[in-house]
Amino acid sequence: MDSNEQVAPDLAGAEPASDAWLATREARAALAPRRKPYWHAVDTGRHLGYYKGARSGTWHARVFVGSGRYEEILLGKADDHARADGLAVLDYRQAIERSHDWWLGKGYGTAADELSQRIKRSRPKKRVQTDKLDEVALAWARERPDLDLSLMGLFMRIKQAHYMHERRLTMISQSVGVDVGELHVLLALRRVGAPYAMRPTDLFRALLVTSGAMTKRIDRLERAKLVARMPDDEDLRSSRIMLTQAGVKAADAGMDHIAQGLGVLREGIGMSDDEYSEADSYLRRILSVAF
Repeated sequence: MDSNEQVAPDLAGAEPASDAWLATREARAALAPRRKPYWHAVDTGRHLGYYKGARSGTWHARVFVGSGRYEEILLGKADDHARADGLAVLDYRQAIERSHDWWLGKGYGTAADELSQRIKRSRPKKRVQTDKLDEVALAWARERPDLDLSLMGLFMRIKQAHYMHERRLTMISQSVGVDVGELHVLLALRRVGAPYAMRPTDLFRALLVTSGAMTKRIDRLERAKLVARMPDDEDLRSSRIMLTQAGVKAADAGMDHIAQGLGVLREGIGMSDDEYSEADSYLRRILSVAF
């Protein structure tokens, strides 16, 4: 065993012991920060890991896959300085349970110890899947242990979710004969209500694009007869951009496709209304902070 490996006594057939060397905040506080996790042997070839950074810690799990190699996953943040919520912040028992979920999802643990059997009987399985974002977070945790990068994975996933949403919008916009930017214009006009008209200035401010980019979008939509420029009765120096009848139909078709896609996504995710509400509240708190 090299100097970077520490393995705690086997916990088979027992509750996670109160005096286990990773089980309490006090015990983990006594550990020195380092570049690799402290590993705890839970069963043959399966380990729970605790990475001790300069300001915070994270839980990890790994499984032996042969030829001296392990597959590893980031489970979540440790409850060193924050209360465990069982989601983003995990205490020792929750980390053990989530690691078992992952191992079982990978096809390991069919001859699991008594602790694993109790977990299987007591709670449904939700497989914790590893992905490339986990690999990025793990790599930085090892390369820069002096930095608290615990939020990196969360923001990478937010970015990835936005990218996936934009890909879906691209397919939807193509189905109605426009590009994504033009679809955003149609939807912005449609949601203000009849007569579905806005000033160009209000449009580019609402969609966070430059006035030049908005002018190009409006020109293309006008050539496609989806919008029309109308005189502004309140400001004779300006005009209002209004959806044509064809533009209203295109916007409604786009929203129909968006709603259908969100329904399929919602069914695939399998979250309850309360869980969506809780996730939304967390994102609102994140977005409320000015960077």
